[in-house]
Amino acid sequence: LTALEAALALEEEDGDVPAPVLVEHQVDTRRKQKLLLSQLWVLQLLLGVIENPGLPPAPAGLREAAAQARGRWQELKSGYKGVLGALGEAVPPTLAQLEKGQQLLQRLRGVLGTRTQQQEELRLKVREATERRDEV
Repeated sequence: LTALEAALALEEEDGDVPAPVLVEHQVDTRRKQKLLLSQLWVLQLLLGVIENPGLPPAPAGLREAAAQARGRWQELKSGYKGVLGALGEAVPPTLAQLEKGQQLLQRLRGVLGTRTQQQEELRLKVREATERRDEV
């Protein structure tokens, strides 16, 4: 109460309570509401047990719904395994093909480098031959 009185004494000019005080109040209120809600939930659970001792009756169609869900899960699981198996079979040949492609690329880069060097040598020879012809 002293903190609240001190906060109210610090009222701003327009009569509002300072924002930090409001935030602290909201946080405290929310914490108390959560605690109260959890206590009410426990109380409701205990009252339900007292009123209906034993296991609660299962909702109608629960077993059928569970069986359908289990069947759907098995379908999804088998489909996933099938796709995973197909991917597992496709990956090794794809990796081998990729490796061959990389080797071919390296070989072609080497050939390209050699051909580029030969072309430069030919250009140099042509230039030299042209200069000699111009001199003659």
